[in-house]
Amino acid sequence: MIPTPHSGSHSGSLLRRLQVSFALATLAVVGLLALFMDVALRRSFEAEDAIVMEAQADALARPGGTRKLPGGDPERRPEKADWRLLDGQGRVLVQSAGMENLPSIFWPIEARSPLEVKASNGEAFSILVRAIPEGTLQLAMDRSHEQTLVAGFRRTLGAAIGLAALLAALLGRWVAKRGLRPLHLIAIEAADIAPSRLDHRLHGEHFPEELGELVATLNGTLARLQEAFDRLARMASELAHELRTPLQNLRAEAEGILLGPNDPEASREALGSVLEECDRLARLIEQMLFLANTDNPSTAIEKKSVDVSSLLQSVADFFEAEAAEAQVNLRVESAAGLTISGDEPLLSRALHNLAANALRHTPAGGTIILGANPSASEVRFFVRDDGPGLPLEVLAHLGERWIRGPYAQGPGLGLGLAIVKGIAQLHGGKLQAQNQPGGGGTGAEVCIWLPRFS
Repeated sequence: MIPTPHSGSHSGSLLRRLQVSFALATLAVVGLLALFMDVALRRSFEAEDAIVMEAQADALARPGGTRKLPGGDPERRPEKADWRLLDGQGRVLVQSAGMENLPSIFWPIEARSPLEVKASNGEAFSILVRAIPEGTLQLAMDRSHEQTLVAGFRRTLGAAIGLAALLAALLGRWVAKRGLRPLHLIAIEAADIAPSRLDHRLHGEHFPEELGELVATLNGTLARLQEAFDRLARMASELAHELRTPLQNLRAEAEGILLGPNDPEASREALGSVLEECDRLARLIEQMLFLANTDNPSTAIEKKSVDVSSLLQSVADFFEAEAAEAQVNLRVESAAGLTISGDEPLLSRALHNLAANALRHTPAGGTIILGANPSASEVRFFVRDDGPGLPLEVLAHLGERWIRGPYAQGPGLGLGLAIVKGIAQLHGGKLQAQNQPGGGGTGAEVCIWLPRFS
């Protein structure tokens, strides 16, 4: 079932966010455009008024330009400036008809370019003051009609901006729905994936290229989940198979004790066999748990500086008595002072497994060498023996579980090399093996390649 938008907690609707973002972006763009138009309109009015006033001042400043008052309407007219001429004492010599009705204005001594001022009644005027031979010429143009036009223009712009934001929100919702539809399709395809269908993948060609990274990430996650499920199923199957034999042995021994003759000696032997099978089961479980940890890519190990010669020598010392009993020569070959960054207990366990395998397959009088060769970035640990060599099936499936060669003897489970491989991978290394050249039972060499610094 596809989760509904309201199921569980969430941080809000992405559709609503996109819708609001469209509206805000439109509001910002249209608002800036309106501000630009408002400034341009006001400056256009100011420039036009300046041209009119300066042309009128030039005409009045010409000789005889102020000798006759213009006739007509004494009211102030928006297309013309009112004017007056003052003498040196500030007395009015002559003025236009509308000048008498002007409110009180503060006049500077001189303003050769139009200057915007506020009159006593709050109205806006552009004034111009020039000194001419006849006296001081003052011009005033009423700007209230322009302010009314600008205010109406602003109201219209405000309504247009609000309407544009509303339309952007509605259009943005429609665009966002179309844009988010591929996400809904991804949810539909992902809902078809179940534990029994982990091989199903999202089809990247069905989605826009902008969602390619998301689709690739989801497919990668599905691949990792499928690998983990397969590994778990394989491990469960292998473990069930390996547990079957010791459990059958335990049952047979227990039935023999219960149903057989009351013979203390036979019962002790049967109980000894039961204990051996219990030890085998305990070892199997411990090794499987360890392999499960090494298979997990997120397993963290504690890396420290490890002295390679000391590590190899400690392994050799551990097997010294067993090698002497088997009449096998055991020696260490490693450069002094060689170090590696790694988890010493895990590295010791891996080398113990390789040494134990070599000791089991090396005949009396043979030699086992525990060694390490450095390179610029890696260290090659190796265990070389004089045994019969590794069978082809072991070489072909090196490090896989439950693989044992035809020469295998003893209580081994076929997990030793799998554990070594897991330890090598935890350190970012790898496991390799080869038979010594020449054939005919000349021995095998198993190597662990590990980075020196990691």
